[in-house]
Amino acid sequence: MITPEQVTSRLNKEIRAVVRPLGFVGSRGSWTVITSDGVAQIGIGRSVMRAVGGGTIFVTVGISMVPIAWWEYVNWRAARWGQPAIALDEGATSFSIGFVETRQRPKDSFYHLKFDPDRYPAAMTTAEELEHAAALLVNAAGILARTALDLLRPGAYLKALRRIPDFGGAMWEPLVVLLAEDGPSAALDTAIEDMRAEYADYGFGAPEMEVEYVRMRAAAVSGGVGS
Repeated sequence: MITPEQVTSRLNKEIRAVVRPLGFVGSRGSWTVITSDGVAQIGIGRSVMRAVGGGTIFVTVGISMVPIAWWEYVNWRAARWGQPAIALDEGATSFSIGFVETRQRPKDSFYHLKFDPDRYPAAMTTAEELEHAAALLVNAAGILARTALDLLRPGAYLKALRRIPDFGGAMWEPLVVLLAEDGPSAALDTAIEDMRAEYADYGFGAPEMEVEYVRMRAAAVSGGVGS
């Protein structure tokens, strides 16, 4: 019989062995890379899901990304709102963008380990289920770790964000922030106007703060001056 805690312990050990050689450090289901380009984190989540006559131990592995340009923006925004500064550390992933990460996940990045019917209603699974889940999730963790490192490269997150088929809504904010890193441009102007129009359509407040920042940042980049 395998408890939820044993599931997590096994996966932590095996995923750590895969992601540490790629530069991720951490423990207890969360590993982080911090570079001058931003922060990337890979983590494990676990929950017990019960149903009539059975249930599963649901385990998922995923990534969180904070490109340096986004980190600079959320710090500017925090100062504007009178909030504490956000350190460039593992805690910065609380402010991750999220839109690309959730769409670039391998299909085996989550798994439902079925309860052991001989132990029901106890939330326990079988050794066979754990072996199968570990094989899938550890492989997915390796793929996700490499994806995270790729997305940290300058401009990579922006390119991935622009390729999202159902782009829109709250995605405009990170898009214009990342576009501003290239300085003033027709693409930035168009994105700002499209953002204004879509915010109005959705009933969002006018994005004046966002526009103020990206105009300021684009001008600073163009002038060779840091924000």
